[in-house]
Amino acid sequence: MNTKNTTLLIIISIIISYFSKIIIDYYLTSDEFKDRYSLFEYVIKDKIIQFGSDNKNDLFDRSAAAAAAYHYNEEMFYNIKISKEVEDALRSGKPIVSLESTIISHGMPYPQNYETALEVESIVRSYGVVPATIAILNGTIHIGLTEKEIHYLATVGKDAIKTSRRDIAMVTSMGKTGSTTVSATILFSNLVGIKVFVTGGLGGVHRGAETSLDISADLTELGKNGVMVVSAGVKSILDIQKTLEYLETQGVTVVTYGSDEFPAFFTQHSGVKTPNRLDTIEQCAKLLYSNQLLQLKSGMVIAVPPRENEHSELIDRAIKESIEQSIVDGILGKDITPYLLKKVNEKTGGKSLESNIELVKNNARIGSQISKHYYNLLKNKQSPSSGTNSGGIKGDELVFNYFDQRVNSFLRNYFLTSDILLLNGPNRLKGLKGPKPNKQLADNHIEYDIVVVGGAVIDMISHPFKESGFQMETSNPGAISIKMGGVGRNVAEVLSRLQMNSLFISLLGDDVHSGLMLESFQTMNLSLNGVGIKAGSKTAIYNAIMNDRGDLAVAIAQMEIFDEITPSYISKFDLTSSKLLVFDGNIPTESMTYLAQLSRSKGIKLWFEPTSVYKSSKIVEPFILSSITYISPNRDELIKISNEIIKKGLIKFENIITNDINDLENIKKHSIILIESGIKYIITKMGSKGVLLAYKKDDGEFKFELFSAPEVPDNKIVDVTGAGDSLVGCSIYSILQGHNLTTAIPQYGTLCAKESLLSTNPVSPNIKVSLFK
Repeated sequence: MNTKNTTLLIIISIIISYFSKIIIDYYLTSDEFKDRYSLFEYVIKDKIIQFGSDNKNDLFDRSAAAAAAYHYNEEMFYNIKISKEVEDALRSGKPIVSLESTIISHGMPYPQNYETALEVESIVRSYGVVPATIAILNGTIHIGLTEKEIHYLATVGKDAIKTSRRDIAMVTSMGKTGSTTVSATILFSNLVGIKVFVTGGLGGVHRGAETSLDISADLTELGKNGVMVVSAGVKSILDIQKTLEYLETQGVTVVTYGSDEFPAFFTQHSGVKTPNRLDTIEQCAKLLYSNQLLQLKSGMVIAVPPRENEHSELIDRAIKESIEQSIVDGILGKDITPYLLKKVNEKTGGKSLESNIELVKNNARIGSQISKHYYNLLKNKQSPSSGTNSGGIKGDELVFNYFDQRVNSFLRNYFLTSDILLLNGPNRLKGLKGPKPNKQLADNHIEYDIVVVGGAVIDMISHPFKESGFQMETSNPGAISIKMGGVGRNVAEVLSRLQMNSLFISLLGDDVHSGLMLESFQTMNLSLNGVGIKAGSKTAIYNAIMNDRGDLAVAIAQMEIFDEITPSYISKFDLTSSKLLVFDGNIPTESMTYLAQLSRSKGIKLWFEPTSVYKSSKIVEPFILSSITYISPNRDELIKISNEIIKKGLIKFENIITNDINDLENIKKHSIILIESGIKYIITKMGSKGVLLAYKKDDGEFKFELFSAPEVPDNKIVDVTGAGDSLVGCSIYSILQGHNLTTAIPQYGTLCAKESLLSTNPVSPNIKVSLFK
């Protein structure tokens, strides 16, 4: 190639690199990335485990992967239990090393297995790293074992099922106890985001595998999960050369620590050249870091040569003899390794067991140091090829790469909210009608006393003229009224009219109807800080057509936009300083779970407004139910929730109970079911029969208080649609003024409900602070 062409190629490369950097920089600073690393939390066995920290720039890959996986595939964690020590490590961002349990049940006799397991964990802790021994106990997957659980597994021994990937479903479904092999431990480690796993030796390709196809599942699992396995290499009973070839096919990076020769478990010398060599802990940590940064998905092997001892020749001889004996005895498959270890131990008079124990401890020392350096790299967010003070990838640019690739691919569409524009944010939709952004209020981290999350709906009601009658399948002369509604919006409007420091979080479409809603917000001086516009979506509309008697003939509900009020969108806003979180039944269940987790972790009270009979049962999950302080259903919604609780077997109720909404004693029974499920206060709106408050006193007695309905003659009632929401909003206002519910409901809530009954709007303009003076 001549000089002219070379120069041209260099210039083109520079131009491409320059514009690529601009595009990447723009992408990495977009909302897409900012939305990926908000504080995730998830629940296991009714415990809250908060991943990451209050500093959003300090989110670890394991935390994002595990938490996101829980929020969007909750079933994955239905029978996983995390130990207190591991839970605390996940909370505080400490490095963790996982350990297998087959070495306890099948690798050593009792009590050496028990003693070694405790010693290995002690070594890990000595480096400031948390050990997470993994096993299945009575059908429950345990990430981290207590000393008592380790002792149980050690004494159970070979009665525990040696559990690989293929056995997990069988062991858990039958409630059995299983010790995890290398493959199963790799799988569970990656599932919860632990990236360093220490073991004794790796499984591999068995001799004669070209005919038997006997290849360890350890190798295929390494090809599927981005976990670094620190071991003493591959046992010499296996075909080491074929094992390395197979690992190459699986895309697994194989490294020997400080040697050019791949180790053979009991000995440093296998006669097989290692694919790669690294000589320092820092290099190994950077390898793992780079693997995660690139999202390669496949794992890594760090083979640590065991320390030489005077028994090496004796052990080698015993191994050869034991292999020959295994052929005679016809030992195959998963039984071969325990068989050979036992035979070698017998032939060496216990010397091989001593070597086995020592090499496991040595691997724990190396693996713990790698884990610690790896998490230091994460905290510093430095480039794997850079020095401490050099340039490299920093800050938010790395956050995207912290997601486990499987979870990330699932979340790619769910978590991208860059097409949502906050109305008081910097990217306000141009040409949109409504109030201008208030620069003083444009900060999403303003502290609010009350946050309402829910729906903003345009109600279009069509009434045919009585004189012309009503007919289907043709045009009918009549009148159409348009009102601004939505339960969340109505409650937020009440709070705004009462001058409360509140935030309303909702979404509108980028259509013409959103302009109507925004103009109404401006009229009532309702803050737009939590309202966003979703590109390509339609604003929620309830379109009802009444017949000539005033009854509903047909209706269309366009509510899909509420599915976009996701945990990712809600997490844009700082809710941690709130005294009360209110949500309606329009938002997705996962968002309800997110708010429940937030309320528990921050000690914030939670109020649920069911919205409709159909939507009311969304909360019937044990964790959500037990997180709610206040609930304000009507009678039909109360009964629906109660029946769903019984149907799911969450509460056993022996008394006779019916669906009769007019029987007060029956309503009380349904209220008791909700209280027993964990909700503290049940505020049932019963129309003209008033409001029933139900709760449980400290002495265990159920307390019921009935408050009269507003005194409004039927011929004076203009509209009933917003009366319940007004009652809720004004009761909330009263509670925040320091009153209890026995004052809030009759003296504030009922008064506001009366004003709404007399108004053409769902929320009466007469609702203001002066109303209570």
